Amino acid sequence: MNPFIISGFSGGEYFCNRKEELKALKNAFDNGRNVTLFSLRRMGKSALVKFLFEKLEQKADCIYVDILPAMNFSELTGVTVNAVTEYLGTSVKDYFSKIAALVKSIGATLSFDELSGKPKIHFGIGGIKEQSKSFEEIITFLESKKNRTLLVFDEFQQIRNFPETNTEAVMRTIFQKCKKITFMYLGSNRGMMESIFSDSTRPFYQSTQFMQLEEIKKEDYTAFIIEKFAAGKQKINETQAGLILDLCRSHTYYVQHLCNRLYSKKFDGKEQMIHETLDEILKENEPVYYNYQNLLTAAQWNLTKAIAKERAVAEPYSDSFLKQYNLGPSGTISRALQSLLKKEVITFYKNKYIVYDTFFSLWLKKVAV
Repeated sequence: MNPFIISGFSGGEYFCNRKEELKALKNAFDNGRNVTLFSLRRMGKSALVKFLFEKLEQKADCIYVDILPAMNFSELTGVTVNAVTEYLGTSVKDYFSKIAALVKSIGATLSFDELSGKPKIHFGIGGIKEQSKSFEEIITFLESKKNRTLLVFDEFQQIRNFPETNTEAVMRTIFQKCKKITFMYLGSNRGMMESIFSDSTRPFYQSTQFMQLEEIKKEDYTAFIIEKFAAGKQKINETQAGLILDLCRSHTYYVQHLCNRLYSKKFDGKEQMIHETLDEILKENEPVYYNYQNLLTAAQWNLTKAIAKERAVAEPYSDSFLKQYNLGPSGTISRALQSLLKKEVITFYKNKYIVYDTFFSLWLKKVAV
């Protein structure tokens, strides 16, 4: 098996470090503290949580809910109950009786996916009151279980896009009654997550412990890369592993992706192969990158290129930066930057603006004119 996993969680053997973060999350659960966990997208939040699940499986029911596909409160209820039923289907002995009770309590119907065989819950068309009642029934059901529950909502900032303006208030009212459920909220948009949990006017204000997942320490990731290549009878040295980390900004997904490709090609121990493999990846993604140009205005595209060529920019309105890349007046660039941040083409990270997609940033720096 290729040891550089690109998606999902395949066990602790393929997981690099995060010992301190794992310890902190476990301590929070053991002591009944809810957690808000933020990081850039694809930094490894979900994998870290699945690793935590593995550590807690003997003492808690651990349920993961990805709410990114949900566009409203009704769909939030649907993805939540489907996550619960899927967990029960693999973890609870008296599965059918538990499912039947849950389905009956929320007024839904049960079916099974033809391909996967997984249970699916279906709701009729209802208003916010009916759906909030159904959502509360799901939480009440978990609260009534014998074991403690860790309920994780991934991409939690999505609720800010719901048309129902009272979503946060409804959820907070339901959650604060729980004594046996610990909640964890994952998010990749720091601004939106902070607005939910740090704004004194909002329902979730100061209701969680806030954690940020940053890059894995370079010395730890370097040792991990060398070890995994060696286990596959391939040799990579410290300098070459460091080059990979520098090229990929130590961003977990991109490091894993590049190492995965190098490992699959049986790395020959030469630095040139690292650059050639990276070029292959960028070439494969060119249709997507060129399409970005069609979706952005000229000012947005030029600003994105300029930030990529600088790698990171602290002062995008400075005269020297604007003149160097012939970007035009600061007012135009201000509007372009705000739009790029909203579209998540650009993000503000560690007090600097960067192109969110590391490979796209490398492609712009290498190819775009």
